[in-house]
Amino acid sequence: MTFLSILSRPHLKATVTLALLTTGSALAPDVAYAQSAAPVEGILEWFVSVLQGNVARSLAIIAVCFLGFLFLTGRMAWQGAISIVIGIGIIFGAAELVDAMKSSAGI
Repeated sequence: MTFLSILSRPHLKATVTLALLTTGSALAPDVAYAQSAAPVEGILEWFVSVLQGNVARSLAIIAVCFLGFLFLTGRMAWQGAISIVIGIGIIFGAAELVDAMKSSAGI
């Protein structure tokens, strides 16, 4: 009779999971005792600037030009056009929208 046959399967899973979590937290003490979220905030700010910066502006201009070309040739699908225009509005108005929701919540 082995040790593994003595333990039930759910108990064995819980033991292995606990051992892996303990080992992982012991090997990364700087993450476990982190005091600042500055690295995460920096990454998120970079991502927002990519989504709302010059690259996104250029892509939006290309999308609007593409819509104009479709309209010029008579192949405009209004459902797609409206969804592109609303998407552009949401992307570039996201910061103001979130700020308005935050202020209305009193935060």
